[in-house]
Amino acid sequence: MAPRKRKQGQKQTHSNATNGNGNGNGNSNNSNISKESNGNAHSHQDNNNSQSLHDGFTGEVKEALEKLTNVLPKNSKVEVRHPTLSRNPSVANYLRQALFVNDVEVKDHKKHVPPGTRRRVILLLGIIIGMGLATVLMRQSKDAAYMEAFSHYFQDFDLASMVPSGMIPDEFIGNVSAMFRPEILTEEEFYPGEELREEHGYKPKYPVTMIPGIVSTGLESWSTTNNSCSQKYFRKRMWGTTTMFKAVLLDKDCWISNLRLDSQTGLDPEGVRLRAAQGLEAADYFVQGYWVWAPIIKNLAAIGYDNNNMYLASYDWRLSFANLENRDNYFSRLKSNLELSLKMTGEKSVLVAHSMGSNVMFYFFKWVESDKGGKGGPSWVNDHVHTFVNIAGPMLGVPKTLAAVLSGEVRDTAQLGAVSAYVLEKFFSRRERADLFRSWGGLSSMIPKGGNRIWGTINGAPDDGTHDEEETVMKEKIAKSEETPGATTKGKYGVQSPTFGAMLAFAEGSNMVDHGMDESMGLLSKMAGDDFNAMLAKNYTVGASVTKKEMDRTTKDPASWTNPLEATLPYAPKMKIYCLYGVGKSTERSYTYNRVSELIPQILDQRPGNVSDETGQVPNIYIDTSVHDDKLGISYGVHQGDGDGTVPLMSTGYMCVDGWSKKLYNPGGVKVITREFTHRSSLSPVDIRGGKRTADHVDILGNYQVTKDLLTIVAGRDGEGLEEQIYSKIKEYSAKVDL
Repeated sequence: MAPRKRKQGQKQTHSNATNGNGNGNGNSNNSNISKESNGNAHSHQDNNNSQSLHDGFTGEVKEALEKLTNVLPKNSKVEVRHPTLSRNPSVANYLRQALFVNDVEVKDHKKHVPPGTRRRVILLLGIIIGMGLATVLMRQSKDAAYMEAFSHYFQDFDLASMVPSGMIPDEFIGNVSAMFRPEILTEEEFYPGEELREEHGYKPKYPVTMIPGIVSTGLESWSTTNNSCSQKYFRKRMWGTTTMFKAVLLDKDCWISNLRLDSQTGLDPEGVRLRAAQGLEAADYFVQGYWVWAPIIKNLAAIGYDNNNMYLASYDWRLSFANLENRDNYFSRLKSNLELSLKMTGEKSVLVAHSMGSNVMFYFFKWVESDKGGKGGPSWVNDHVHTFVNIAGPMLGVPKTLAAVLSGEVRDTAQLGAVSAYVLEKFFSRRERADLFRSWGGLSSMIPKGGNRIWGTINGAPDDGTHDEEETVMKEKIAKSEETPGATTKGKYGVQSPTFGAMLAFAEGSNMVDHGMDESMGLLSKMAGDDFNAMLAKNYTVGASVTKKEMDRTTKDPASWTNPLEATLPYAPKMKIYCLYGVGKSTERSYTYNRVSELIPQILDQRPGNVSDETGQVPNIYIDTSVHDDKLGISYGVHQGDGDGTVPLMSTGYMCVDGWSKKLYNPGGVKVITREFTHRSSLSPVDIRGGKRTADHVDILGNYQVTKDLLTIVAGRDGEGLEEQIYSKIKEYSAKVDL
């Protein structure tokens, strides 16, 4: 497998530092603008810097950057590391419009901000940060190299020093978000829905309920306590929309106190009330321009759906599934809505779940029929659910969840990509992030399940072997007769990668041995503390039942209701399950960790109930980003396999292709149809979300063929050719699983 290599220019950029006076030590591609603290004219060194600015820029951009010296506050510095971005005509034009206004004399920055200065600074900061965001988002590789580069762009970025006193934060944040808003052609927004309605007569048949994944639903504050910092955010979203960015950048402690749950109860801390937004708008867009469910909603509307027959069941994804019911009556409300839909329309519902939403639905199936839950009886699901559409569901968990709760490291976040990852990495320490992630009981529902049986041992794993992104694409072409059957599907390098079975491989010199999944859970138990361990034991299981006797016992335990290896599908022989997921994209599968040198004193964790062993010492471990080998599929400490960029193939595919074909896990014989979609990113710079054929974990919600399949199902046309399509090696891998 060959993760995308870092461009040559990036390494040069990283090595070119600037000194304390803002003087560039590198080539002309690194340019600095600075103001002396004494307010005098620029020094000779500054003139040299201004001259170096002229290299590699268009005339308008050169003049814009020179004008910037008269706008920035004193003691501030901006580095433009990639002038090629500014050669783009649209960017150059935006710079011209933003900066070329009537000159205003700047006399005293500390006492007075001249009229017009505020807006010019706001717009310029939005442009600079926007260009960096666009650089990351347009590449869509999610490779750690790009996140490292993005962070490097802003290593000297000091928001407080660059924003003049009195600036309105909302204006600044608004300009940042506007810079990465994608432009989508209006005539394409409702396709394939319009086409299917006009040419094939598609129209609504089954009521539709959509269940979003983790981090997809906006969370808004309902706190009214006088001494609460969140009172000023009343009815505003602390997760999602630009309010979140404002709070993180300018009010971090308050934001954390609202997002973190109580470590013992798993609920809101005293004085805090954060609740899931409601309605279709709760998860249509994460922020303005960054869609999540919007393409699906638009296409359902195109064939005749509206808010009378489609419903988005948003939820607070931070909560454990049990607490969703305890605090919000989530599953009771969902049960009532589905019963009402059946009564009003006479049709059973189609449940469409994405990502962690599929785990939520699996839990609901067990809860609704159990006497310990909804008391609906064994036939409730069969009577009320026509089809369960599982889009990119991590049915067996996600390795990156383990890394998040173990060491608090996030390389490219689970559901929304580079922007959220950067926010966490830049502003929060690993300790802060680990504490936050461990408090989210919902996140822990995606800790990998099945242990060494599914994920392998340090001696080998079912999905070991060469993998190349081009290989899956070639298999799809062969299956569709676009290539001759004799075409090679061998990887570029043909080099055997290290086994994925070492979920946590430790670098030489760390004085720690490699860990399989079972051993990794033991290490997590030592590091995470008593509160986390109690929450995990109460809410989730991560093992596997391999006999009927074991299954009869585990399937009745509510803690097993998120684990399809320890809880059966409902007895619903009339229900169908469609598994729609992406393949052919490099995906986190395991990690190389390291440990701070023994010469450095260990971090002492003095908080009650959060120690790693009897000595009270916490091993200071971290993902070792120095371990990098494209030929071995290792990208900055992350070992990559096949998947959709977030969820590995073993998690999206095993239960669908093999596990649920066994009576032990599917006693009712529910029909399961698996349809894989090979990831192909658009080469167009306009398609910053990957285009119509992307199979990325989130962007698959905008995939043309996935949308077409979904509309075929909800319109009752799924008998017209929606059969199994598999391009990956999932059947080969499944045959090696020890179950």
